[in-house]
Amino acid sequence: GQINQLPFYDAYARRLRPKLVVLVFVRNDFEDNHRLLAGIMKGWDPDSVPYVVADKSAAGAITLRPPDPAWRLLPISSGSLEGGSRVLRWLRRKTGRVPVPGAGLPFDLQKRLRIELLAQDPRYQSVIKASLSIGSKSSLVGSPLFEEAIEFTAFALDKFQRRVAADGASLYLLITSTIGGPLRVVVEELAEARGIPVVSLRDYIVRQGRKPWEGTYSDGHWTPTGHQWAAEAVLERLRQRPEVCGANRA
Repeated sequence: GQINQLPFYDAYARRLRPKLVVLVFVRNDFEDNHRLLAGIMKGWDPDSVPYVVADKSAAGAITLRPPDPAWRLLPISSGSLEGGSRVLRWLRRKTGRVPVPGAGLPFDLQKRLRIELLAQDPRYQSVIKASLSIGSKSSLVGSPLFEEAIEFTAFALDKFQRRVAADGASLYLLITSTIGGPLRVVVEELAEARGIPVVSLRDYIVRQGRKPWEGTYSDGHWTPTGHQWAAEAVLERLRQRPEVCGANRA
């Protein structure tokens, strides 16, 4: 997520004195910018996350929360959910036993077990119940949790924009082909509101007469061809605006 990437810019990218910084935006970035969503999707304890995340005070102010060197996964066990878990009861009916949560279970079931565990915490109970129908396959998009993740992502983009401008560089946003529909609209609106140029990898691939999935593995990560297409998509935009690279490189 963009919040998690801020320290990488400070520690590594900045020393390269870039003229252009390209943030690659993927489907799970909203979740990675939100510690509770990261807990649901990745299994990390929201109070002990291994990277920088956003936090919000009681007054609504957004701040950065540092990584926890002793980060840990959610302590899910049959005992921690026994008696109150729809998922475990369903699994018991199907299998005749209580499986160890997470052990070989499909991702959707793991996610729902994490939701049930976090919903037991008074701090998260109300927002989870408002966002998700526990035990269903409800989408996170459009929920109160996701709306907060959008706020955190906007906060991160503002941070990046200030850092990059102070270093005399330009900022671009490359949207991968894994983002479409309402998600793409949200990302484009965030970028447009800040005057950040957007490069759509999906649009570039389609203009070449190819299919977006031809450049990715089954998990959505780029193949060597996908990397090539991403570079070409950025280069295409730079040819339209060569001043971004500096007059001596035009």
